[in-house]
Amino acid sequence: MNKLKRLVIASIGAVAFLVATISGVSANTLGIDVASYQGTTTSYFSQFKSYGDNFTMVKLGGRGGDEGSHYVNPKAYAQIHNADAVGMQTGGYFWGEFGDSVSEASYHAQLAVQDAQNAGLAKGSYIALDYEAGAGANKANNTTAILTFMDAIYAAGYKPMLYSGYYYINTYVDQSRINARYPNALWIAWYLTTAHQATPPMQYFPKLSNVKIWQYADNHFGVDGNAMVVGSIDNDKPAEQTASKPSQSTNKPSTSAKTRYATFSGVYVADYWTKYNNKMYGVNIDMSIPVIDYNNYIPISALTLTDRYGNKLKNQYIQGNNGRMEYFTLNGKYKVISQTATTINVEIGGEPVSMMKAFATIK
Repeated sequence: MNKLKRLVIASIGAVAFLVATISGVSANTLGIDVASYQGTTTSYFSQFKSYGDNFTMVKLGGRGGDEGSHYVNPKAYAQIHNADAVGMQTGGYFWGEFGDSVSEASYHAQLAVQDAQNAGLAKGSYIALDYEAGAGANKANNTTAILTFMDAIYAAGYKPMLYSGYYYINTYVDQSRINARYPNALWIAWYLTTAHQATPPMQYFPKLSNVKIWQYADNHFGVDGNAMVVGSIDNDKPAEQTASKPSQSTNKPSTSAKTRYATFSGVYVADYWTKYNNKMYGVNIDMSIPVIDYNNYIPISALTLTDRYGNKLKNQYIQGNNGRMEYFTLNGKYKVISQTATTINVEIGGEPVSMMKAFATIK
């Protein structure tokens, strides 16, 4: 992996202060993760089987940062095929440096699924988002983008997972939202030392909930060492059984008679303001459903103008598309008119507004 999270490695004393022994946690299954730097042959993976490693997470590709517009691991097919041939469970991961952009997250997911299919990764397998660089300043916005990626992986018939470093995920991601939608789907990197570790020191398991895989070693016989602490990564379990909301697996509108309400916790960019029927509206491109038209317009009366961190501005007058970045929040509780797996229609300021569902928390 692109291991920027190596910077979080601390001394034993600091680790002992920040993590704790978790009752009942054990290394049920050990495994490795590999990229183009590692081997591809059955003998290579058989060697790790002899060390007690029973699963392999294979880099599929990536986009953003050093990955460029789209990097594809040329060894992914051979690594998945030969790890499977020696009896190791296999999954994949994709480097995603999309920050808090929902549109980029969606495109990253499209590339990840494409790479998984080309590499022969079976449907129902896990695809992890490797999110460890380029995050935005706002946790809510980052999380919305991450969930957009994970939802797209889920919709494609794979099981989503989120990989990050211990400090990075605590700083930039709202884990409660990830855990609510995809329980036990976190893959967390947290090292006691950069020296060789044959087995995980479980007394230093990271103090986080919903961790599925703990990457405990930067050097486990020369590769990253991982411990599976919940379940497995086999593809026998359908993707539909990994999400907490079955409605995500269908594009049919919800038929529930119960009135639901949407709330929005992010700070959003007012990409532009527009006038329609003598009323002013704000438009955020990421939130909107292409093609953008009056159905996506948000009544200006519902918006609170803020700085980029969500602090309310004393002056609530818009600048008017003059090139100056403007931000807003939606602080109300809005009635859900209808929804699908990816979109939502809500009543805002007395008007129906259609937008991407990933931005909303619905109750």
